Amino acid sequence: AGLSTLFDVSFTGFSIMSFVLSVGFAVEYSVHVVARWMIANATYKTSMERVENAMDFLFLPTFMSFVSSTIGVACLAFTDFDFNQVYFFRPLIIVMFTTYFFGCWWLPAALVLLDFDVVKLGREVSPTESHLEQKAEPLVKADNDALRDEELEEVEDGKVTEETPVHHKHHKHHKHRQKKHPGNDRHGDEESP
Repeated sequence: AGLSTLFDVSFTGFSIMSFVLSVGFAVEYSVHVVARWMIANATYKTSMERVENAMDFLFLPTFMSFVSSTIGVACLAFTDFDFNQVYFFRPLIIVMFTTYFFGCWWLPAALVLLDFDVVKLGREVSPTESHLEQKAEPLVKADNDALRDEELEEVEDGKVTEETPVHHKHHKHHKHRQKKHPGNDRHGDEESP
C-alpha cells in the first residue's frame, strides 16, 4: 500500500487484481528457498551453512526468473495508454521487485536466525555421496546395459539353467520363441536383442 501511494497508484479493482498476483510471485521465490533450506542434508550443521547451500543452488535460477518476468512486465511501460501504465505496469513492477527482494534477500537472512533442529529435515549424507548421487543416473543406466549384455551372452552360450534367476529365464523364453517362430524377426537373419 505504501509503495503504491509513492508511485501514484490508487486502489481500484484493477490495481488490486495486479497486487493479487504478488501472492504467486512471493510463493515463486520463498517456497523454493525454504524447501531447499529445510531439506539440506544433515552434514550442514548450522543454519548459515544450510542457507549458503540453498542459495548456491537457487540464486541463479531465481535471478533468471526475476529478470525474465521483469522484462515481460517492462513491455507495459511503453504503451501509450495511461490506464495500462497506472493500473498494470506500476503495480506489477512493484510486485516484481518487492517479492524478489523479500524472497531471495530478506528471507535467507531471516532463515539464518532459525537454527533449530526441528526444521532440519535433511538426511545424513556425506559430501562425496551427495556428489555421486548427482551423477548416479547415467551410471545406473550404463550398469543396466552391461548387465543386459552379460545376460544375453549367457543365453547364447547355453549357460542358463533352471536355477537361473527369473530375468534370465525371460531371456531364455524370448530366445526360444524366436527360434520357434523365425518369421517374427523383422530383419531377416539378424537376431533382435
